[in-house]
Amino acid sequence: MSKYLAKLSIFFMILSFSVLSHAVSDNKIIKANDYNRSLKSAIMLYKKDNYLKALPALELFARRGDKMAQYIVGTMYLNGQGSEQDLLKSYAWLTVANEQKSKAWLKPLEMLQEKLPNDFLVLAKEEGIKYIDNFGITTQRLSCKNVKTIGSRTPKHHCKKLQVRKGYFYINDNINYANNST
Repeated sequence: MSKYLAKLSIFFMILSFSVLSHAVSDNKIIKANDYNRSLKSAIMLYKKDNYLKALPALELFARRGDKMAQYIVGTMYLNGQGSEQDLLKSYAWLTVANEQKSKAWLKPLEMLQEKLPNDFLVLAKEEGIKYIDNFGITTQRLSCKNVKTIGSRTPKHHCKKLQVRKGYFYINDNINYANNST
């Protein structure tokens, strides 16, 4: 009887590992190489001042949690690049981008905090919290840590996508966020 129970428990362990390894559905993963290649293309559109094409391309990666894309999208909405100026979206994207804790990235957010009227700032902060909940570190499965830089004593806080399987990133493009028209 004990051999039977041992075999049964081994069977259930193997079954549970199999179920856990497939817990992330295939429509929520992407090859890391494809992801990185598409992100670089979106950033190149921005660098070439092709803002009309860059904004939707970068916004896709911002929604997927990429901190650089979130920062760029926030500054694009701030400067009216690729769309009309939208200070609410700018503040929200800059808020979620600053999960990376970059002093340089904090400057436009601080400028908005100084210049926006208090009633609008309350709405903007609420929107920033929603963006963190939907597009932030936890939701989009990022890992953040302090990384030492050659020639500097001060480490930089850096966030990157976690691989769910070797060579694959988790993405969540189907976030149901009714208040977000981005």
